[in-house]
Amino acid sequence: MAPRITRRTAMAGGLALAAPGIAGAQAPTTITMWTFLDPTRPGGRETALKQIIESFERANPGLRVRVEPQVWTTMAERFVLGANARNAPDIVWVNDQNLALLAESNAAADLQPMVDAWPASRRDDQVLPAAFRAATINNKLHAVPIMATSSVLMVRRDLMEAAGMPLEKLRTWDGVLEAAKAMTRDTNGDGQPDIWGIGLGLATERFSFTPAVMAAIGAQGPLFGDGCRARLATPEVARAVQWQADLILRHRVTPREAVATTSDDAIDQFAAGRYGMQIIANSRFEQIQRTAAGWNKDDLAMVPTPNWTADRPGPQIIGGWFGVAWRGSPRVREAIRFIDHMTNAAAMALWNLPGQQVPMLKSVGARPEMQQPQYAHLRLVSEFLSAAGFSMPSTCAWSRTLADFNLATQQVVLGQRSAMDALRIAERATQDRQ
Repeated sequence: MAPRITRRTAMAGGLALAAPGIAGAQAPTTITMWTFLDPTRPGGRETALKQIIESFERANPGLRVRVEPQVWTTMAERFVLGANARNAPDIVWVNDQNLALLAESNAAADLQPMVDAWPASRRDDQVLPAAFRAATINNKLHAVPIMATSSVLMVRRDLMEAAGMPLEKLRTWDGVLEAAKAMTRDTNGDGQPDIWGIGLGLATERFSFTPAVMAAIGAQGPLFGDGCRARLATPEVARAVQWQADLILRHRVTPREAVATTSDDAIDQFAAGRYGMQIIANSRFEQIQRTAAGWNKDDLAMVPTPNWTADRPGPQIIGGWFGVAWRGSPRVREAIRFIDHMTNAAAMALWNLPGQQVPMLKSVGARPEMQQPQYAHLRLVSEFLSAAGFSMPSTCAWSRTLADFNLATQQVVLGQRSAMDALRIAERATQDRQ
């Protein structure tokens, strides 16, 4: 077993004086971290991170953590570029989509000795040991999980009720389409919908999961075969992309401008009351409730991924965010110490509440407060994952595959290509990245 990571006093070399006139006093060592969260802003996850940093700094008076918020969709790529230039942050958050990129870059420190030093009770307490396996590539643990996420179908319960639609209708993609038609409304009589049935973010930057990706996996299964061979130019995937494009073209339940809308902007529009439903990461639930405008936040509901038939649920993608220490950092041991702190039991309790994230430890999920009605959405996600959890391959480069799906949908909507022709191009682009 690897030796347990121990505390270390701050290194003296290169440190400035803490204050003028105090001879010999040293400024704290600062650990720089890139994440999409900003602990100075409101929000459940932001508050959790702020409290985690404060507790770490109290326990380690010689260390400080400086957060530099980043755009989440480009953070991993920028980290790899920075590592190659010897100018990366000490810690970066990487999502499951970029684990293969991280491993290929060899920029991450091996965190296995840190985990080996954990007591057995902490290792056995993990809800998703598969997340550790996904981050272990070539016998090296490149990252450790901080929070789990899954894309779910978020829906306005009030609009469904007004349309006479039960939530059970959303078990199939045909039911989703029927509900979207019923929820699309022109409330001011100008001939244009004020509320669209379903929102999409189809831009090729700042993108995320869309119905087409989920429907494709539901019909075909994995998008990659042996050796990370891309499987996109198939009838099953073409059906899913055409179905998504037809939300705009034929059924007019999604605005045409969605082809240029980012995932983040579409989420903001959903919170603003423009859409009746949308595929969104469950981790955004609290944010949407907090920013809901013109509708009651308690009407926000979530349902599992639909499928083409009602006999089984669609794929519930297991995703999440991981903590990574830069291997080349002069503060790598301090960075690992903070990652260890950021994922311990006390921190995981904070990510859960007030962070509003799915419990990552069994002991956290068993707390009495988790049984309260306001946290039913967190229990639901756990149930969805248990029923139909699906993992994308961590050894395949698939983060831009989501953008390939969006580009294929754009080309169909704009009349540039058929779904199959667009997917042949998408398949080649994805394969070239392997």
